[in-house]
Amino acid sequence: MSRPKFTRQDSLAATLQQAFLKFDKKKTGKMDIHDLFRALRMLGLNPTEEHIIAIRRDLDDGSGIVHFDDFCSVVRRLMFQAEHEHAADDLRVAFHTFDRERSGFIRAEEFKKVMTTLGYRMSAQEVDDILNMVDVTGDGMINYEEFIDVLAA
Repeated sequence: MSRPKFTRQDSLAATLQQAFLKFDKKKTGKMDIHDLFRALRMLGLNPTEEHIIAIRRDLDDGSGIVHFDDFCSVVRRLMFQAEHEHAADDLRVAFHTFDRERSGFIRAEEFKKVMTTLGYRMSAQEVDDILNMVDVTGDGMINYEEFIDVLAA
């Protein structure tokens, strides 16, 4: 008999269920909205005040109750946003490596050389496609803040 395979999603679902149950004392599939923020912090998510306001606006119908599906949706959205922010930070660090003058720009030709020869190698066409999106002025220079914004969109 083969062992079942568990994915990262299975593990996340189990973790979310355990966290939710800690605050769903009556086992009704509901928690108080104030407990939602405690549960998020328990999961290592620290929503900003802006996130808290948006979550309240989206979830609270006046009852102050959060259902399990809504809880899962909030956690997944915050995790996605956190991953995006970390990816942007990693890109910023990588670009600083090539921006020797700290001008906020790197040469498109240097970017192309690095992307086609080091680490995960992209094809010249893939790099050209990226450059067409990010070198909006056509001057051969890439503004890395704009580059990050384009990739994050």
